[in-house]
Amino acid sequence: SGRRWQLCRLPATADLRRRSTSRSFVLRPGAMLRTSRALLALRRARPRFGGFGSPRDHEPAWIARWNANHRAGKDSLDWFFRAFNSTGIYETFLKSSPRFYGFIVCGGMIGTYYWSRMWDHLWNYINQGKLYAHNPYVYPPAEED
Repeated sequence: SGRRWQLCRLPATADLRRRSTSRSFVLRPGAMLRTSRALLALRRARPRFGGFGSPRDHEPAWIARWNANHRAGKDSLDWFFRAFNSTGIYETFLKSSPRFYGFIVCGGMIGTYYWSRMWDHLWNYINQGKLYAHNPYVYPPAEED
């Protein structure tokens, strides 16, 4: 059925030694699992309290040490990071993939609109008085008979 088998040595007795010069082996279930490297590694590992990828799954020790090394107050852009973190933009829009993509698409449309409007205003400012919109047609006064 679902048993695992491994060859295990029989106890050396006098009658077995008389019958054969080589040692005799029999199959015993579960013996291979008790001594496997994977099982020994699992025994030495700390408890996980959750499956792979779950919020309770622990990262390797080198990642935990990496995350413990904070640069708060040491970086030249610390003022920017503090200001950005205080806005809450990351927690609101950038932490979740669907929200992130929605933020990028909607932000791109709104940003593109206002980028275009800014250049239109700059063009109007530089060419003040030279554009058709700045020089309306003036109808000549009506002639009286």
